[in-house]
Amino acid sequence: MDSRSLEPLVRGNLNEFCKPSRIEHSLSVATMASRLCLRFGLDPEDGYVAGLAHDLMKDKPVEFQWELAREAASEPGLDFIASVVSRMDEERSFADKIIHGPAAAVFLRRERELRNHDMLEAVALHSSASASMSELAKIIFVADKMEPRRAYIAQAELSQVDILDLDALLLYALNLSMGWLRKNDHAIAQSTLDLYNALTMSDN
Repeated sequence: MDSRSLEPLVRGNLNEFCKPSRIEHSLSVATMASRLCLRFGLDPEDGYVAGLAHDLMKDKPVEFQWELAREAASEPGLDFIASVVSRMDEERSFADKIIHGPAAAVFLRRERELRNHDMLEAVALHSSASASMSELAKIIFVADKMEPRRAYIAQAELSQVDILDLDALLLYALNLSMGWLRKNDHAIAQSTLDLYNALTMSDN
């Protein structure tokens, strides 16, 4: 199913599965993702729908999220998500907070017949990130972490969205997100740290 056909279905799921504040956040992420896709030469509708869908499972019970995410191992075409879930399983001290991404990707593949690999990857990795993300996955990560409703985002930060190239913007978003996590004594996924290290090493 293409993203234009998928959008009304995802909107319906968003209204059914998520609390009002989550819906507002997802709509804002979708808008920013569409804007970034236009800027960087990607299909804005793919970005919009991935942004809408990224938190679809976050308000479901965490046991349900894990059960759904683990089904990636038996779902054709989702080997890459199964490996993400396996890595998260080894970081259970905080993985409960980020397993909703892979769970949403499995839902989109199984229930909404989404076959677009980049969109599925973007949804699965929007919290944990990876050193080998597609451009769309980078955009969804940035749009989520720099969504204007976040407490640490002000106009000065938002202005960077129209200035920095994609990898520089990704690093900027990582710094903001990791700074907030450290300030609030939250753990950081190893894959996120790996991405940060890869980006900072490439600047040297």
